Order: sequence, then C-alpha cells, then structure tokens
Amino acid sequence: MSSLTAAVFLFCIALPQLSHAQVAITEIMYDLKSGSDAGREWVEVYNAGTSSVAVTELRLFENGTNHKIIAFSGEDTLPSGSYAVIASSPATFKTDWPDFSGTLFDSAFSFSNTGETIALRDTSLTIIDSVSYQGLWGASGDGNSLNRAPSGSGPFVPRMPSPGATMSATAVPPPPPKQAAVLPKSAPVRTLSVQKTSEQSEVEEVAPPASEPDAQTAAAAEVRTTSGTSTPSHVWWLAAIALALTAGIALIAARHVGKGEWDIVEDKG
Repeated sequence: MSSLTAAVFLFCIALPQLSHAQVAITEIMYDLKSGSDAGREWVEVYNAGTSSVAVTELRLFENGTNHKIIAFSGEDTLPSGSYAVIASSPATFKTDWPDFSGTLFDSAFSFSNTGETIALRDTSLTIIDSVSYQGLWGASGDGNSLNRAPSGSGPFVPRMPSPGATMSATAVPPPPPKQAAVLPKSAPVRTLSVQKTSEQSEVEEVAPPASEPDAQTAAAAEVRTTSGTSTPSHVWWLAAIALALTAGIALIAARHVGKGEWDIVEDKG
C-alpha cells in the first residue's frame, strides 16, 4: 500500500470523527415545571460542522451509561447548521410540544434535578461534548430550560424552552415572592380617670410598664375598678349645725316642762 493510499484510508476513517466533533449540546430540559419528569426530559443538539452527522452512531452518556440514540421522526443524520432533539420519550415529547416539527431522536435516560454530567460520545466512546450542569444554574422546575450558544461555547443560562430552534432571548419570569401577613397595630392603652361621686365609681385602665418581662402581662392592660362614696365637707357642716340646734331646742323644752316639778316650796311656819 502506497503512502498516498494509506493517508486516504486514514482520512476516511478519521472523517466521521472530525464531523462528529462539531456536534454540541445546546439545551437541557431536566426539571419540568409541573407534573412528573418521567418521560418528559430532553436534550437539544446542534451540528456546527460543515457536513452531516449520523446522530444514531453517537451515544448519550448519562448516569454512567452510554445510551443508544434511535431515529424517531426525520432522518438519522443531522445536516450542517441544524438542530435536533433527543427525548427520553418521543411520544410524550410530542404531547408536550405538539407544534414541534424538527428532527426527533429517542434514547433512554433520566436526568437528575440537582445536576450531573451528560455527554455526547462517538463510536469509539470519545467525548465530543459534555456538560456538568447544576440545579443552581436555574431552570429548576420554573418553566425554563438550560441554554447556551450553538457553538457550544459559553455558559448555560435559563431561558424559555425552544426545542429545535435558536435559543430564546427571554426567560420565564419567576413568581412574585410571597408577602408576609401584616398584623394590625394594637391600639394604645389609654388611662381614663372619672371623678368619684356618691353615685359613680372610679374606673382606671392601667397600662403595664414597658420594661415588664412577662409577655402575657405586656399583652393586656390590667383594669382595676374601685368603688367608694364621698360626702362633700359642707354637708358635714350642715349636719353639725342641725344637730346643735336640735340639742338646744330639746334642752329648752325639757327645762320648761320640768320647771314645775323642780321648783322647791319652802314651808313657812
């Protein structure tokens, strides 16, 4: 075999490897927003090379296993500059994405919601492209998927899912944060004083001291009700005068009535 023939033979063997090296993972749907993830996960690949790639000759490495890739709809090759989706259940994928009309492949895998390493491998199990995603990157059950540029360079970022199409420029906005319930402010405790009379009682609402450590005492005001009567001073003076007059009148009357009995008659002899 001449050196030229050997070179051509080696080039023909290496050509598929070179073309495979242009396939990149561009989108990962690993955690659905609602419902179970089973059978609904998928990964998007992009052929950035100048020639078609036989995707069915590749392997999807996940959870320590090299999963086979089987054509489901469309050709088993991926043209240059084209996207394809590899789904864990193509039938379920079509249910979730009824408008999808691109190339779809089937494979058996189940992505971790917390993160793991996934890769594309060629026939010799050489890694073509890989990514070790993490749930902290985003798209963790919020309706987004992880995306990156078609060239396979740059970080993955959460974006609105766009299977088989260019990465979306927007992301699903997160839900608004829950607001804590605001308790109404308690009304200040007022102290009321009512002047005591013979017909009224004194009512006093006492607020607990601010430095009181007892939370139960600080939460409620002690209400004390005291009852009593009070007689004005001029009433006492009137009663004393009336008593003195009564005594004087009684004394005069007694002397007048008993005068005949008290007089001493001298016996003149």
